[in-house]
Amino acid sequence: MAEGGLALKAPAKVNLALHVTGRRADLYHLIDSIAVFAEIGDRIEISSAERLNVSLSGRFAAHAPGDRTDLAWRAAEAFFAHTGLEPAVAIRVEKNIPAGAGLGGGSADAAAVLVALDRWFETRIPPLVLGAIGLKLGADVPMCLCGAALRARGIGEEIERLQGWPALPLLLVWPGRPVSTAEAFRTLPVRENAPLPALPPPGSVQDTAEWLALCRNDLERPALALTAEIGDALRLLRSHDCLLARMSGSGSACFGLYADIAAAQAAALALQKDRPGWWVEAALAR
Repeated sequence: MAEGGLALKAPAKVNLALHVTGRRADLYHLIDSIAVFAEIGDRIEISSAERLNVSLSGRFAAHAPGDRTDLAWRAAEAFFAHTGLEPAVAIRVEKNIPAGAGLGGGSADAAAVLVALDRWFETRIPPLVLGAIGLKLGADVPMCLCGAALRARGIGEEIERLQGWPALPLLLVWPGRPVSTAEAFRTLPVRENAPLPALPPPGSVQDTAEWLALCRNDLERPALALTAEIGDALRLLRSHDCLLARMSGSGSACFGLYADIAAAQAAALALQKDRPGWWVEAALAR
């Protein structure tokens, strides 16, 4: 067991493209998606305790359940059920990612809790086994366990890590209105769509933006019908000279891809003045 305390970041997951390609008999949707992970995110801290306890803090703590239905709680319980170890740790989750934003906040927390507990107890669970535990918690958790540029297929569990992708300067914008993932999927007009085009060779940020322009987020249209603020966020991003603007995941957060981080930061300052109530963060994503 590790001594003292242990801290890990749970980075925000950004779906640069998300094609819905079908639906299984059990109603899980099939996807073909490109995801990257931003330098910003939640923070997970582990320390010794007499019994398992999970506490939340941070700007968006009130948006999370804060009880045993929270994905951080469920991840800890799944870890201890798998290992048979005594659940005697305190887990503190600093919530910096908004919930219901399509940035994988809860899934990122669950993945970070699994990794942190594996390190804390030195259990050395094989990655494939840890991924299987994560998949039972949610389809996005295996992606967050990868934590690097990836292509995800199936329901999200078929993961191909992407080599040579550039660090992408992103501006992330959340207009303050969550979107229900289930509702976005429910209102999809078509569920059998074409997969991603052939992946590009490693290239520049500009090359990546040009390839991403050939892709789409199939959930953007139904999410726009549910939350008009998404359209406002996309218009504002496009008005600040981004290479590409799109909704992430099931929304309602959107991203702008910029030529460099200085341009993303400049746009962030402008949007923060224009929409002071919004969550606006510039960051590199890999």
